[in-house]
Amino acid sequence: MNSTTNEQHLKIEQAEKIIKELRHPSFSVTKQDDELITTVTLSKDVSTEFKEFFILHRETGEKHSFIADSPNEAYTFSVDIRSFIKKYVPWDPKEHFEFYFTVRYLIDDHEIEKDEPLSLNRFSHYESYGLTEVQDSGHHLYPYFSRKTQGFCFTINIPVRSVRYIQDSKIDTIQLKKDTLALTGTIVTKAIPINRIDTVMIGRKFGHRQVIHSDHQLTDSTDGTHLHYYDYQINIDLEECARDFFISNTNDEDFDLYFELYLNGFFDPTIIRVSNPSDANAKKNYTCFSYSYGKNTKFLAPNFTGQSNNFILSVTNFENETIEYMKELLPFAPVLRPFYSNRGIWIIGETPMEAKNNGWAFYCYMRQQHPEKEVYYVIDKTSPDYAKAAALGEDHLLIYKSKKYIWTLLMAQLLITTEEPYVILPTRNPLWLDELSAKKVVLQKNVLGLQDIKASLEYNAKRFKADLFFVSSKTEKRLAIETLNFPEDKVSITGLPRFDELLTNESLSANKRQLLIFPMNHDSGLYYQSDVIEHMALSFISLLQNPTFLDFVQQYQLEVVTALPTSMLHYVAAFTACNCTVLLQNQEDIQQLIKESSLLITDADPIAFDFSFLLKPVLFYQPDVKTLASEVPFNSTHTYLNELPGEITTSEESLIHLLEQIGINQFQVSRKNQQKADALLYYHDTQSNQRIYEAITTLLH
Repeated sequence: MNSTTNEQHLKIEQAEKIIKELRHPSFSVTKQDDELITTVTLSKDVSTEFKEFFILHRETGEKHSFIADSPNEAYTFSVDIRSFIKKYVPWDPKEHFEFYFTVRYLIDDHEIEKDEPLSLNRFSHYESYGLTEVQDSGHHLYPYFSRKTQGFCFTINIPVRSVRYIQDSKIDTIQLKKDTLALTGTIVTKAIPINRIDTVMIGRKFGHRQVIHSDHQLTDSTDGTHLHYYDYQINIDLEECARDFFISNTNDEDFDLYFELYLNGFFDPTIIRVSNPSDANAKKNYTCFSYSYGKNTKFLAPNFTGQSNNFILSVTNFENETIEYMKELLPFAPVLRPFYSNRGIWIIGETPMEAKNNGWAFYCYMRQQHPEKEVYYVIDKTSPDYAKAAALGEDHLLIYKSKKYIWTLLMAQLLITTEEPYVILPTRNPLWLDELSAKKVVLQKNVLGLQDIKASLEYNAKRFKADLFFVSSKTEKRLAIETLNFPEDKVSITGLPRFDELLTNESLSANKRQLLIFPMNHDSGLYYQSDVIEHMALSFISLLQNPTFLDFVQQYQLEVVTALPTSMLHYVAAFTACNCTVLLQNQEDIQQLIKESSLLITDADPIAFDFSFLLKPVLFYQPDVKTLASEVPFNSTHTYLNELPGEITTSEESLIHLLEQIGINQFQVSRKNQQKADALLYYHDTQSNQRIYEAITTLLH
């Protein structure tokens, strides 16, 4: 008896396996006026009996069944979408519907009935005709494919992020021919083909927008995977761009390149970055172009930023007199350098417009504690921080793009940067690193782990090898070695320069009853918003308007302060309307702000580490953001696993619950999170600058 039963179970398992691996020939979805017509053909490899189609209402679990027509061995049903909405959708709806079909399989005398989604995974071939968004009586219907089942669905009044259909995008070649920079590459979409591609160039600071000539062609469509492969070519006329920049009087600027992809059936374009070069370190990728007019020259230099190596075109303005000086000096720099080596020149810089982070903190330490050292700070004359920097001695400032700056850079013994080093180089081009003989030290902006900086600061990235990299803990050192591929002897545990001021005794008792909301910044800039930026801004606004959150704030008499990054400046009015104090991150003393606050909520900004080192509670609010890998702002499992010194939540409801728990705990950090914070700061003292100075001295001697 048992033997027979086991044999029956085995046959059923085998039948289930056959069904699971079975792929039906095709399905299609066609829109004709108000009708959605769905057609499927079933595999003839096994015996099947088609039962019905149905549409599943996800929110209620209700099934709406439809009888199938079966002309020419296919099975078809149609639904009048407007009538369906009126009949089954509630007033002011936000609903999801998914298409299913029911089939009875006969395998080895076993009948197995299955409800299956109309999924790309179940069919070898998929086609759509006339499938677009629908607007009816103020409602919006969006067709899409489920991430979970790959099944065909539609939503009512819930916008669908079309970037889900972009599977891959990469740059294959970059080549400069005379005055034209040509980029070739591939784009891969799933299920939905591309109708048109526009390529645009957007300035990060000032929003200058320019359409760039580009071509694309479909090279392959693969059944089974439902992937469409496109080759593209972008041609940037650098001379024409330079002339336009002169006419528009464009200052130093970084231009991002974007594709506006018009996918079949979508009204609005899908925006993705031109990114992901096949070899980011190839020297040919960085060929610089110059164009002179009157007394000035503009340098146009390709570069790559962000975790997916997004393409940018950096434009830098020079006076011709300085250019001539640089050209004359470069060939003789190796000969002159030995005569100045005994001066031991150190150069420190963040960006030419800033003096506020770890580079500035270490420069202040050097000027105050070691005035005998020849140390300079790189800054632009127009920087809002210039007066502050000049107060420590103008003779120790290197005015960006001045003759003194160029000469000192070429003669320097040491270069200390907090950003990618190219940021403070004359043409902002990594090839300039070849002209330097200085030892290179990285004082990263923040504790590692919340932002993926592998593309910019990895050992060997962009032909840049740092001689010394400073971290704050054994955990962070492990990350630098395992993720950034630094040799162990080039990573030193010291703490960061700003921690000396952060961890003073006054800091530990400076709390106000202040809840600080601090969204992270995005390098996509202010003038071209990504879906992630909008998603996070609206999520924080929703939190600020939540009645339960407002009750919490009132109960504990908290002042809510929202510090917005540059990428969210468009939302200042919306946040201000939420009755909170709105500040701009780039105009604030961030250390003072976090010292004064009792509680921090952020999505993924690294100041969360600084906050936790003051032994104060941190919450990481990370609403579900599913988009291109290059746009995902934070993935805790990729960096510190369970070592982040705060609770991570993906829903507004759970975030408010965590806030209530913190209130009950009198705004004290939990023992678990205190231990995590302690593990990320090896030295909880005010001697980081001294340790950094000693480590650099050892490096140079």
